[in-house]
Amino acid sequence: MNSVPLLVIEVSLDAKITSASVAQWWQRINSLLLDNPNAAIRVDAKDLTYIDTTGIAFLYDLQNRQRPTHAEIIIENLAPNLAALIPTSKQQTVVENEQKSESKSLITTIGKATQSQIAYVSTMYLFLKECAMAMKETLLGKQKVRWAEVFTIATQAGANAVPIVLLIGFLMGVIMAFEIGLVAQKFGAVLFVADGIGISMFRELGPLMTAIIFAGRTGAAFAAEIGTQKVNEEINALNTFGISPISYLVLPRILASIMVLPLLTILADLVGIFGGALVLLKFNIGFLQFYNELLHSISSWDFIVGLLKATTFGITIAAIGCERGLTTGSGATSVGLSATSAVVTSIVWIVVIDGFFTVLTS
Repeated sequence: MNSVPLLVIEVSLDAKITSASVAQWWQRINSLLLDNPNAAIRVDAKDLTYIDTTGIAFLYDLQNRQRPTHAEIIIENLAPNLAALIPTSKQQTVVENEQKSESKSLITTIGKATQSQIAYVSTMYLFLKECAMAMKETLLGKQKVRWAEVFTIATQAGANAVPIVLLIGFLMGVIMAFEIGLVAQKFGAVLFVADGIGISMFRELGPLMTAIIFAGRTGAAFAAEIGTQKVNEEINALNTFGISPISYLVLPRILASIMVLPLLTILADLVGIFGGALVLLKFNIGFLQFYNELLHSISSWDFIVGLLKATTFGITIAAIGCERGLTTGSGATSVGLSATSAVVTSIVWIVVIDGFFTVLTS
């Protein structure tokens, strides 16, 4: 059974508790607790008018100090504005219980997810509207485009991505030729593999795979770059000087993506077809036969559809990456989350848009 406290010790706090004085107060309270283990400590805070973060930590420690006896540390006459700064373990327990109860409700989780998606669609609509207005002012000559910045971004996003695009495009052509060729060989229709490679590369796999690579490589970079600027208060500085972040940061990246992604798609198409032609040599289909069959199977419309897809994918990836960067929270973790979210969202929308194109152009 705990013993009853023999005495009550009263302590009056100063008008200010800051980092300059908090160490002395901690030492004083700890000394009283060691010398009087069964005593209750009554802390009078009527004179206290100012505390910094160290003062908040000091008062929080007093309120939540665990003692071997039931003798408490009581803080009296603390101003309401100061008391509001000090979290209590009771409040934290209530919040944790609310979070647990909410996590158990499937309907609540689905509702909140739906609400967040609706809010994101609304935010994205307003963002795209601002981008469209900035593009309109540029086309009308009301504002100038920083072409030097556009070409710099295009070099980083496009020229530096050529090796990985060529590699993926070549491997896609090789894989398709092997898989389709093995099946077509059973029916004596290996020559028609050229038709499948040409149509699939120009209409589907060329733009699609290039866009996915672009989203993972460049979309994440856009989100991280603008997100870092947001964390460093550079976006607020632009707004303070009356410079629109949409025109200054977003528009050059969208223009660069529109320029770069179709060109990368063309490279992926060509190298994919070349990879398929190499594989068909194994099935006794020469380059000339492959070329002639390819010309008969594809049309200019297949090529145009692929470029339209690539252009749309470029706008989508750049817009999502920049929007995620502009909505980045505070801290380095938020930058990483924005980059990850930009990649995932871009890939989802790439697949959705590709589906719409397939239905509309088939």
